[in-house]
Amino acid sequence: MVIRVVESDLAAGGADHVNMLAIGAGVAAAGLTAWLAQERDRDTADIISEFDKAAASQGFASAPLVKMLKTLLTGPTGMDQTAEFMVQLFHDDEEAFYDLIVELGGYIASCIGLLAAHGISSRDDTLEALDNMLDSFFTG
Repeated sequence: MVIRVVESDLAAGGADHVNMLAIGAGVAAAGLTAWLAQERDRDTADIISEFDKAAASQGFASAPLVKMLKTLLTGPTGMDQTAEFMVQLFHDDEEAFYDLIVELGGYIASCIGLLAAHGISSRDDTLEALDNMLDSFFTG
């Protein structure tokens, strides 16, 4: 999907759609992380740290994903630092930027699975909640 979005943007001479995809994936990942933290009575930083440790133990390099989540959830309020991180990542390593979007998708799927496995929310209910959250985020 990321490749199709990038190709579409290239054909249109811009990057609007891939940027919206990255923002949406980041917001979804942050929202699910906050939801898991709340349901487990934990801090979001703990959830991010647990994910980072689990990823490292499985040989998965999660540095950009963890950094993005930290900018969204543990830093100053607002999207400024996340936007700065994403712009810098795109500038420094465009392929890593696209990889991050894919990694966010995997992380989101893991969070949805955890919410279902812990009996917090079914997959369908979680997807509906995400749809509503993203709709609210993008429409104001």
